[in-house]
Amino acid sequence: MDFLKINGGFGEEGGQIIHSAIALSCITKQPIHLENIRKNRKVPGLRPQHLTAIKILQKIANAKVIGAEIGSTELKFIPSNIESLELVENVGTAGSISLILQVLIPVVAISQKKLNLTIKGGTDVLWSPSIDYTQHVLREAYSRMGVEFSVKLNKRGYYSKGGGEINLQVYPSHVKQVSFTERKTNSVKLICTFSKLSIEKIKNQVEEIKEIIN
Repeated sequence: MDFLKINGGFGEEGGQIIHSAIALSCITKQPIHLENIRKNRKVPGLRPQHLTAIKILQKIANAKVIGAEIGSTELKFIPSNIESLELVENVGTAGSISLILQVLIPVVAISQKKLNLTIKGGTDVLWSPSIDYTQHVLREAYSRMGVEFSVKLNKRGYYSKGGGEINLQVYPSHVKQVSFTERKTNSVKLICTFSKLSIEKIKNQVEEIKEIIN
């Protein structure tokens, strides 16, 4: 089999290499061989968040996968035909749901399929876009590109406990060219969520942000 070899240790060795490679593998039906996955990180190899994304895409793309284990630094992903599915998944940790959705949405939408996914994990965690970013920023950007999806937040899950839950629906889409170099509006919407912080501190920070925006 003709595998496209990808060095997962390139650059900052993050999970984005894993996510992008597997998403493009599904769309193009190109088998890939990922090596050196997060090899020099403090905790090397695949983490629960990466593994959840891989396993969901394995189901969606009817893929054969070798090396899909926690801590694995090598993975082979062999995609087949993509299907419309209804799934219930659980990251099992506070792993970022938003990063997982970034992998699934383009694969399903571009392939002209549907996905109804309920998933548990982290909705608001360190070093990842929040679920609010996915709902209000990513969704708007994708919509301009012709990619349509919806997200319903059932429960927030903060780091380090997780336990959040969302429902994702992805629809068949026709991707189109778009430019993001020109602002279309001057209005700003501020959304603030918090846990275990005083309301006074939050109000003060919101006022500081308003002053900066204005």
